[in-house]
Amino acid sequence: MLPGVKAPGEASGRIGLALVALGLIVAFSLLNKSFFSLDNFVVIGVNSTSILIAVLGTSALLIAGYVDLSIGSMVALIGIITAKVAVATQSALLAICVGLGLGLLLGLLNGLLVRRLSISPLIVTLAMLALYGGLAFVVSSTAVYGFPEALLELGRGKIFGIQYTVIIAALVFVIGAFVLTSTVTGLRLYAIGGDPRAAELCGIPVGRTVVGLYAANGLLIGLVSVLIAGRLGSITPTIGVRFELDVLTAAILGGVAFSGGSGRPLGIAIGVATIGILNAGLIFVGLQSWWQSISVGSMLLLALVADQAAIGFRGRRARAAATNFTVADDGAVASAGPAVTEGNGEAPQGPAFSIAGARKSYGALTALEEASFTVGKGEIVCLLGDNGAGKSTLVKIISGAIQPDAGAMTLEGQPISFRSPQDARRAGLETVYQDLALCPNLSVAHNMILGREEARRWLGVFPVRDDRKAAEQCRARLAALGVTLRDESVLVRSLSGGQRQSIAIARALADHVKLICLDEPTAALGVKQTAQVVKLIRSIAASGTGVILVTHDLSTVRALADRIVVLSLGRVAYDGSARQLTADQLWGLMASGTLAPAAG
Repeated sequence: MLPGVKAPGEASGRIGLALVALGLIVAFSLLNKSFFSLDNFVVIGVNSTSILIAVLGTSALLIAGYVDLSIGSMVALIGIITAKVAVATQSALLAICVGLGLGLLLGLLNGLLVRRLSISPLIVTLAMLALYGGLAFVVSSTAVYGFPEALLELGRGKIFGIQYTVIIAALVFVIGAFVLTSTVTGLRLYAIGGDPRAAELCGIPVGRTVVGLYAANGLLIGLVSVLIAGRLGSITPTIGVRFELDVLTAAILGGVAFSGGSGRPLGIAIGVATIGILNAGLIFVGLQSWWQSISVGSMLLLALVADQAAIGFRGRRARAAATNFTVADDGAVASAGPAVTEGNGEAPQGPAFSIAGARKSYGALTALEEASFTVGKGEIVCLLGDNGAGKSTLVKIISGAIQPDAGAMTLEGQPISFRSPQDARRAGLETVYQDLALCPNLSVAHNMILGREEARRWLGVFPVRDDRKAAEQCRARLAALGVTLRDESVLVRSLSGGQRQSIAIARALADHVKLICLDEPTAALGVKQTAQVVKLIRSIAASGTGVILVTHDLSTVRALADRIVVLSLGRVAYDGSARQLTADQLWGLMASGTLAPAAG
């Protein structure tokens, strides 16, 4: 790992798998003494190059929570077409370009179909597996051979005794490992696999990223097809049979979770080596080809079972984990009272945000009919209302998650409009969603910078994430809220609800933030955790940041609100101070939108 960079996600130790690989070597060597020889291991390495290249794309897709089952048929179709072009033109360069370009196009097609159809990628790519496999036979039902010498040299040639294919595969794998573990793109893939909605709300273009990932996977499969053609000297339409099974097994054996969000390159490499040793060993002991399928299928099944067991174990370990995370006492953050002095409900420092005439309909259903209110600098405005009153719609409009049909917003007097949450974040408006939009598989530091990742140049050339700076920012933001975190690399899944809430709020803090919107921050918290969040909100407002707080908890309203805005049936029913209202009046406002006279 590079200095100042920490790989995303949970480390997948694969010492046990490495021992299994060594055990297979010992077992096959005892069964056939010829197995344990340098020449055999060289052959295993050469034969594993295709899997080593393809497993990168497959692993990246799995990490992001996706899969492509059509890669075996893609190898066959791309290989056959590449072979036809090579034979017809006798141009190795043209054949290589066709193979790579076709792979890119097929991968792009798969990605677009997965995103547009909005159904399981298993189903989509299974259909494409059948389609590509059939098309390979349409192009040629027999073997194609007679390639130009340059293409054969690419597949069989050597430099310093090492085949070009081995060098290419090693370079591709190293570059892929670098991208996965050390770049902004790699972190975002892990984030998408951990929680795609959270990633999107943090400003990551999930759809575009996934489509690009499928295209990159197709490009790698195109490279595999070209190298196979050069190495074998001929291509048949059955060349990709069982290829996807070997690649998937290598990835999952290597610790890549089928459910997404975890996996490391070292484990993946060990998985590839294990599959290569197993396939070669079964041939050496003289077993029929179907035993290879049985063995690989069994290993894949065992790997999936182990994957699910690991998920359960991580969940139990997270629930039992000791906390290393504390919130300071009252005096370390803010005073016990509301952040803004009581008066007529207006913030003394001037308006930070305003929204006027906001309206949103979904067909015949009007979710928000008319919403207008302001938030002052350093003012805490509680947004109240019964279920269906329009609060969630209003929060989504303010955060940029949806666009209103009508209405206007201003931020510090400047007109604003957002097409995405990222636009809102850039303008200085942060939202802490009810589900927090945190990726449980990422560390606190990585969650803190998600969507705002900073990069530096390694060796003055290669862009890498600046995780050291991310850790410093993480500690500083938490310290500003009176929160002490002993280890910013701890995974979010191991934190309690209140601790996660603190992380989500701290992430929303930045020098340019003018308004923070918190959606039900205490809904799922206990008494102690709620008190922690109340302290955090007070400290935010005390710094001069405007706060919109969506809540049903009247005790929180009493503790924090400088002003309340009550929505009823999509309209603002009340906008004013809550201090002179009784609990019954507040409940009545939320339930019916009307202010009843005070009892007695």
